[in-house]
Amino acid sequence: MIRNMNLKLTIICFLCTLFVVACNSDDDDRTPVITGVRSVDAAKADSLFTDGERWQLIALVGKNLDGTKEIYINDQKISFNATYVTSTHIILVIPEKLVLVGENPELPAEIRLVTNHGVATFAFHVNSPAPYAISYTAEWDGENPILPGQKITIKGENFYEIQSIALSNVNPIEVDEDGNPVVPSIPVQSYEITDYQVDENFEVITAKTPEVILERGYIVIECYSGTTVLAFRSTKGHKPEISDVSSDMPILGETCTLYGNYFNDPVSIIIGKNEITIPAKDLIVNEMNDQLTFILPKLPTKGDQLILVTEQGRDTIPFYQLSNVIVDFDNYGRFWWGGNQVSTESAQHGPGNHSGEYYGIEGTTEIGSGWWGPMYLGDGNIPNVPDETLIENMEFRYECYMKYPYMDGMDCWFILLDERQYAFSGYTDRLTGNCEVEKWMSCAIPLSNFTSATTYGEVKSMLNYVYMHMCNGVNAQPIGAYFDNFRVYVKQ
Repeated sequence: MIRNMNLKLTIICFLCTLFVVACNSDDDDRTPVITGVRSVDAAKADSLFTDGERWQLIALVGKNLDGTKEIYINDQKISFNATYVTSTHIILVIPEKLVLVGENPELPAEIRLVTNHGVATFAFHVNSPAPYAISYTAEWDGENPILPGQKITIKGENFYEIQSIALSNVNPIEVDEDGNPVVPSIPVQSYEITDYQVDENFEVITAKTPEVILERGYIVIECYSGTTVLAFRSTKGHKPEISDVSSDMPILGETCTLYGNYFNDPVSIIIGKNEITIPAKDLIVNEMNDQLTFILPKLPTKGDQLILVTEQGRDTIPFYQLSNVIVDFDNYGRFWWGGNQVSTESAQHGPGNHSGEYYGIEGTTEIGSGWWGPMYLGDGNIPNVPDETLIENMEFRYECYMKYPYMDGMDCWFILLDERQYAFSGYTDRLTGNCEVEKWMSCAIPLSNFTSATTYGEVKSMLNYVYMHMCNGVNAQPIGAYFDNFRVYVKQ
């Protein structure tokens, strides 16, 4: 509603500025003419353009435009409001579902309007989505390099209106930390690929390599709507293999580590569907190329997966699957009750890094006494996992921060699914097996420890809370324990 009101106000203001011009038109020749397209923003009144985007609000500029009965873009009739038509301007919105020239090259890239006194056309291009190259494959001959004229297959998205494809020794779209184009420090070598075909979904390019093959470089695909680049090497490399991640929901500001093999020549980490991109300069790889560390620049709002891109390929792992969260104290769940509880604002010894709200327990226990709680309710948020998923392949995970070291006798009980409790001593990182002090740990408990059910569908309706009890039957001890991101995880 607010968007529509703002749109109407913008249009009204725009038309008011044109009223005098429209009323003073005294052309005897009534043939309609479109002389340009501009923004309705008064600050950009002098800027005409010949390219636009779906959903864009534009103004046609010309003369004798009054009496317009029909408007076409790419030969498709679009709706418009006759109230926003004058003899010199027409305001309209490019439709969201307009079929683009990139999707159907037979369509004319033009705006055409039909009036009661003639027809006017204007060359205008509505841009396709920007291209995005993902990977390439070839029919490799062992360790031998690709030969001239050999077929390669490039996979990606939005390969519309390709202007050129080439092998280059430099990345033409590389930018520095300030976002400025990087000037190549070496002479540019570029070898055009002229023999190629694009599939009907514009997602696969089948091409033959040029006469000159670079040992290493880039596949550069230039489309009308943008350029995409893919790292290239003439010999087959090993694509990365991710075996595990230190936390599938790391706390903001904490180091996260990928484990696996072939992490050499990293290009980027992509979280979600291009939601967050972490460039190579912010990735640290060890000498064995089997560990890669990074820090999230911000929290994902969609997430779902992490993609590691190297010059040899890519691999994925589940990451920030928000639909599997039971309690995070921000979007799901809340503190209910419990002894000696603290929150983000009241904690005396809490962690410096946190992803919004967390809860925990602070104080000193007496021997044999315990604190019931805290109890967290998930407000009915049931993790989105297929019913047929086996319980044996699922884990209960959470992030935990311990201010003080583990002391003998320290116990914690978790109760889930209204069926049984799970008791364990101390808090241990799921990968190191140690109680890590003064750092966030990712902890995991097999979901089978809480239920005798076989599949998730049997118990999912009960998985909407976390109940916890802490005590020490042997020693009095100081406790500063903090928690966040209670969730379920399906092992891969």
